[in-house]
Parts: sequence; structure tokens; C-alpha cells
Amino acid sequence: MQNPAKRALVLAVIGLLVIAGVFGLRQAGLLRSAQERANEEFALSDMAHHEGDPESAIRHMQNAVRLDPHFVEAREGLAALYDQHRGMDAAVAEYERAIREDPQNEARYCYRIAQIYFLYRQWEPALQWARRAYALQPGDHHVQRIIGFCLERQGKWQEAEQHWSSLLEKNADDPNIRRGLERVRRHLNNTKQHSGKGG
Repeated sequence: MQNPAKRALVLAVIGLLVIAGVFGLRQAGLLRSAQERANEEFALSDMAHHEGDPESAIRHMQNAVRLDPHFVEAREGLAALYDQHRGMDAAVAEYERAIREDPQNEARYCYRIAQIYFLYRQWEPALQWARRAYALQPGDHHVQRIIGFCLERQGKWQEAEQHWSSLLEKNADDPNIRRGLERVRRHLNNTKQHSGKGG
């Protein structure tokens, strides 16, 4: 009789000690979730960036991504830091890594790569990445526009006209698409007029 009662008491005490220990560790911050720690690293990165310490900012953002590979804002923050302090190639490489490690957000990362190339006036890679994003998420109007702009920048006027026209059929009330189409048609008309005068 004594033995089972003693055993039950010992088990109860051990249970209470384990619960108290877990609670204590959690209060001390040692049992925080990976997401909580990633959020903290993100905040530390932001603070370091504002204090003018890019290497610390990069290190903290890398930690945030490592702790939570699906933390899209951390991925984008890390790529932006790379772009600013290590160059375009490092930023693109980070997004390519993000595509491998977080494929559910591939369309968003493809669009971000397209944006980087677009800002560096590298129209063809920008176009290719935008098209990849568009194939994954055809309704994204940001992606649709960047494709149109890339076609224009490369002088692919006929293709640009087709692109803006097809978008306008689906989005008749969008003034930006209408402007894009008008701009391309103006260019095509001017080109026809100049070639007609020379003939």
C-alpha cells in the first residue's frame, strides 16, 4: 500500500518539477518557437540597418531566414540588403535559393528577381523572370505590367501591342493598361509615318 502511494507522490512531484522547468525555460526565452526567434532576428536586423551596421543587419536577417525558411518578408529583406551592400548577383542568388527552399512563394520570388533586373535595366532577364511569375500567377497585374514595359524597352513593339491589348480585354477599366496600349500604338503610328515619308 505504501509503495504505490509513494510512487504516485514521486511521479506527481516529478511532473510538477518538469512543468515548472518548462515554464521557467519558456519565461527565460529558451523554448521560444523558431518563428518567434525569427521575428526577433528580423527586428534586430532592422535595428542594425538603421544604426548603419550592414554586416550585423545581414547576419540577423540570415538568422531569421534560417529559423523560418517561409518568412517571406525576411527573404525579401535579406535580398534587399544583399542588393544594397553586395550587389545584384547576391540578391538574385538569394531569391533563387528562396525558390528552392520556399517553393510555395515561387511566383513572388520570380517577380522580385524580375524587378531587380528591371531596375538594373537588364530587360531580357527581367522579361524571362516576369514571364515565369506570370505562368505561376497569371492574375497578378504587377507582373503583367512589367512584361509590357520590358517588351517596350527592348523595342518589341508588336509583341507589346498584343500584350497590352490582351490585358485590356480582361481589364477594360484599368487606366494604366489603357495608357500602355496607347503609348505603344503611338510609337507604332509614328514609326509608320516616318517610314512612309522616306518612301
